[in-house]
Amino acid sequence: MFVGQEAEQTNGSKPKSENGNGHRSVGGYRLLRELDTDSLGSIYEAEHPRLHRRVALRTIGTGVARDVSFSRRFLLELRSYTALEHEAIPKLYELAYEGDSPYLVTELVAGTTFDTMLGDDQRYDPLGIIELLRPIASALDYAHSRATVHRDVKPASILLAEDGRTLLTGFGLGTVASFNTGPGTGGPVAPDYVAPERLVGHEVDGRADVYSLAAIIFEATTGRPPFSSKSWIETLSRRLYEPPPNVREIDPDLSPAFAAVLQQAMDRDPARRPATAGELLDRLESAITSRNGSVGDNGSAPTRARRVLRKLLRF
Repeated sequence: MFVGQEAEQTNGSKPKSENGNGHRSVGGYRLLRELDTDSLGSIYEAEHPRLHRRVALRTIGTGVARDVSFSRRFLLELRSYTALEHEAIPKLYELAYEGDSPYLVTELVAGTTFDTMLGDDQRYDPLGIIELLRPIASALDYAHSRATVHRDVKPASILLAEDGRTLLTGFGLGTVASFNTGPGTGGPVAPDYVAPERLVGHEVDGRADVYSLAAIIFEATTGRPPFSSKSWIETLSRRLYEPPPNVREIDPDLSPAFAAVLQQAMDRDPARRPATAGELLDRLESAITSRNGSVGDNGSAPTRARRVLRKLLRF
């Protein structure tokens, strides 16, 4: 599977123009095959006919362009993505328009998304997950230092590349997630991971991404997401009005200190959360190793991360 940005299985707009070879095209790029589609548009494996470079091309539906105020905010967010250069963030090659619809051209990476590895009560070694997510935390802290907030960190945003890298996709799309949020919209916002302040329309900063990262770790180590409920709206309601859950209620073998750090990172008040994603992972690791005394026979942190990755990718 090739992934350029994260996606869910809903309908999106598709380009209709064709070139002389019968391939549909966008902005001069030949669309070779559709990789995924969501409420924002579609993602394609594409190729520039002169550069002969394979890329991921994401189309954005015309609904964004029709709302002038929203379109302006969306483009500002995307332009902040163009300034990001980090090894765990797929490269953005181009941001342009085809008619009234914007499209993105990004690095094409072979791999699979983290969401496909979760669910069915699947649990992973906490230290291995922490190390696996180090590049994601680094990418978030780098972006936050440049006044860029992801806003929609979720397992589908985390790409486990076949070459061993862990990357964070979806920068620049958080505003569109807000635009499409709500029951029945098919919007991509993930109710299991979204920070409470986003739900009530407050301005967000990097601590919203810290919340989402903590929610992902909660699910990876317990086998279920926090606040998981039967309906979309119930999940969001619980997130707004209930205190953060304790992982030890699901897995008593997890340390009290580990549980306390995760609960703090998912506090409804952003001021009570760890200030950075890196701090969150450091505190979680310290909570585990201080309880265990040492790493023991499980190997170094990179080794544990490789074990988790091999398990995830079934190497």
